[in-house]
Amino acid sequence: MNDKLPNILITGSSGFVGRALIKNLAKDSNLFLVSRDKNFSYPGAKVFCGDLADQAFSKKIILGVDTVFYLAGYKKNIAHHMKYPNDFILGNIEPLTSFLRAAKDSPVKRIIYLSSTNVGLYKEGEKDGYVVGKYINELILKTFSDQYGIDVKIVRSAGIYGPGDNFDPETANFIPSIINKVYESGGEVSVWGTGKRKMQFVFIDDLVSNLVAVLKSGGNFFVVGNSEALAVNDIVGRIIELFGKKRVIKNDQAKPDKPTQLFEFNNVEKLKFSFDKGLAKTVDYYKTLGLV
Repeated sequence: MNDKLPNILITGSSGFVGRALIKNLAKDSNLFLVSRDKNFSYPGAKVFCGDLADQAFSKKIILGVDTVFYLAGYKKNIAHHMKYPNDFILGNIEPLTSFLRAAKDSPVKRIIYLSSTNVGLYKEGEKDGYVVGKYINELILKTFSDQYGIDVKIVRSAGIYGPGDNFDPETANFIPSIINKVYESGGEVSVWGTGKRKMQFVFIDDLVSNLVAVLKSGGNFFVVGNSEALAVNDIVGRIIELFGKKRVIKNDQAKPDKPTQLFEFNNVEKLKFSFDKGLAKTVDYYKTLGLV
């Protein structure tokens, strides 16, 4: 470890965003990485394997750290979040509250917390356990900052996609799920609803560059994403084109169709990837997985 470099702790470090952030910070930081994956490692970094909900573990990992990127979260996809809401509420709240109990008496000066734009849609009676958990965590973090004087920066991210994403059909989010579906379809690609709903995303590299920029920013609340809004059918069509195969989109209007919900973003760092550029890189990555 270099005594002249900042000591940065990253929770959820073996996840999609964590791995990308590590690559960005590795040269200019002493990294302390937290994962539940016993096989996870990174050259030159100190890796802790354990559960943040364990108070003793949280106290151990926070020693000597001045900056925290809190990326840890219990997340799968909306089907799981709706079916097991309490699991996802507690799975997000309990680790954070345990960690904050340790952080309040530590040298930590700032915490960057990765949240979701879906939290902005929260309303009473929300059924998505992941959204509820993230919403409550934001409230907890704001009162924590007020009481203990630790600088907390909340970053709500649009849907994240890119190389390194999760392509497991059982738990994948929208874009990797559609990529799987397009490749595996026999000619028709079934899409829920009318396909007219518009969505916004952010490419993984752009999110990471903004997370790093937030670290040096004076603000405390950020909404990061690409303002391009694309209809579901349009997104599916672009993925079909990238595979170069003939596929027909079949809209299943018997299935639920969510309304369009668009956001305004206050990105700290200018985005470098258009949706088309990021999507092409993501499909190219998918092809390297040996699934194609």
